[in-house]
Amino acid sequence: MKHLKNYYSKFKQIFIFIIITQIFILFLSVQANANSIKKSNDTIEQMLFEAKQHAMSTIDLDPKKRTIKIKLLIQKFVNIDFMARATTGTYWKKATRVQKDKYKVVLLNQIIKTIEVHLNTLATLSHKIINTQLRGKKLVYVRGIIEDPRKIKPSINILWKLAANNQQSFVILDLEIENVSLVSSHKAETISILRKNKGSFKSLLTKLEKNK
Repeated sequence: MKHLKNYYSKFKQIFIFIIITQIFILFLSVQANANSIKKSNDTIEQMLFEAKQHAMSTIDLDPKKRTIKIKLLIQKFVNIDFMARATTGTYWKKATRVQKDKYKVVLLNQIIKTIEVHLNTLATLSHKIINTQLRGKKLVYVRGIIEDPRKIKPSINILWKLAANNQQSFVILDLEIENVSLVSSHKAETISILRKNKGSFKSLLTKLEKNK
């Protein structure tokens, strides 16, 4: 009987220890999730703030100088390496190091060109975060809406997709505007060119550089 009581006592201690450990792990997980959500929201807000500052402070600059500032902004907040791989699919592995580097430059320049067209308009709009969700262990989705305070332009639904980099800072992987993905739309164009040219990265680069 005494032996059973000792056994029960040890079992109870182990059970309590397991419960406490699970609660502690859950607490750490909740804290980590909350931290990821906050960092993601802060990244979007900071990027948009800096973009507006760039728009207002560089409007009278020489176009080349303005482009340099936009380039630095993109490199700070956007994961170009991921976008380059994502938009070329399995063909990425077949490209040489030089071709990969050239493609990343072309892709970066395309994004810069798009931002330059809309940068002044962006300065007049406001962005509001609607909700933020964790997607798996690494991804964070930040849903927002872009509004015109003057109510002249219609509101735009926007979805930012982010993940932590090696420095544990969150960077943008993709952007959806009214359910149209930047990565997916660019991938469709890129894959189409690659397929028509038997997977030739050289032909892809030639085509994209002609469309500058």
